[in-house]
Amino acid sequence: MKIKVSTNARSNNKENPQYLHSGWINRWLTPAELADWIKQGKAWAGTHFTDGKRSEANAQGSNAIVFDFDGEVQLDAFWNSPTAQAWCALTYTSFSSTAEVNRFRAVFPLGGIPLTSPAEHKSIYKFIAGKLASELGITIQDDCGEKAERLWYGNDTTQVVVSDSAVVPTDVVAGVEIVEEPTYEYSGPSDVTDTDIKRCIWLLYNFIPPSEDGDYNTVYIPVTAACAALGQPMIEAWVDWVSRGHHGGKRSNMNPRLKWRGLGKRSGPSSLYAMAKRLDSQWRKLLPHDLWFGSANTQEIWEAFISGSIKCAPRGLFNSK
Repeated sequence: MKIKVSTNARSNNKENPQYLHSGWINRWLTPAELADWIKQGKAWAGTHFTDGKRSEANAQGSNAIVFDFDGEVQLDAFWNSPTAQAWCALTYTSFSSTAEVNRFRAVFPLGGIPLTSPAEHKSIYKFIAGKLASELGITIQDDCGEKAERLWYGNDTTQVVVSDSAVVPTDVVAGVEIVEEPTYEYSGPSDVTDTDIKRCIWLLYNFIPPSEDGDYNTVYIPVTAACAALGQPMIEAWVDWVSRGHHGGKRSNMNPRLKWRGLGKRSGPSSLYAMAKRLDSQWRKLLPHDLWFGSANTQEIWEAFISGSIKCAPRGLFNSK
């Protein structure tokens, strides 16, 4: 069976993660072919992406579920479970795995027609997770595999086990009850644009550090309120941002259904912009070209003017809008 994946060669062994927003190539790989790619240290995701850009909105469905085990079970015990033996096609160890504490990913291909919605993916993830947890007597600590668009890093020192013929049967997949997720609508200022939202996503992935111990009210809550105001497009970036900090250690802190409730009415992009300015007053210069404030031409003229390469800026540059 071939798995619906997207691969990216722009990062090796977790290096240069800032280059992984774009450059994704859609492919269909067997578990053995996927294992070879991972052993090269290259990145992958269990879906296809529109326009080669990784995001929840660009994800085009999935036909595999990936689990991230972070020490709650040893590999040998995992492979002794009936569900893993019958349905798991691939495991590979992560960088931080040791003989004493195994950390690894496990890939479960799905029989039948590929899934088309995040709700399908998440529901089937939870179904398989429940079977594994029951058989292994564990609690799966990290649910990042609930999202098909999740970024997975390769590892050129990984230990791989491949069971090429394993698959979750089509009738099992079809029998899972699909629980639809609620959607979140924008609730902040009415003049927010799509570009504002893209800037805020960029800030969470690339600029604003995740919250640390003691930052709950000063960092975690303001960022969460801004994301709650912006709604659905911010979920993936917010969860990723929380997961990288101190507050990601508690699963409920990454649940928008719990943490966004009652927030966002008086927040919006300006909160994240102000936070970025406190970190670096020149933060706007670091934005990607297509996210600059004003037109790209205006930004270029301004940069040239303040650097001294042109002596007189056009009057229109200073017109208020």
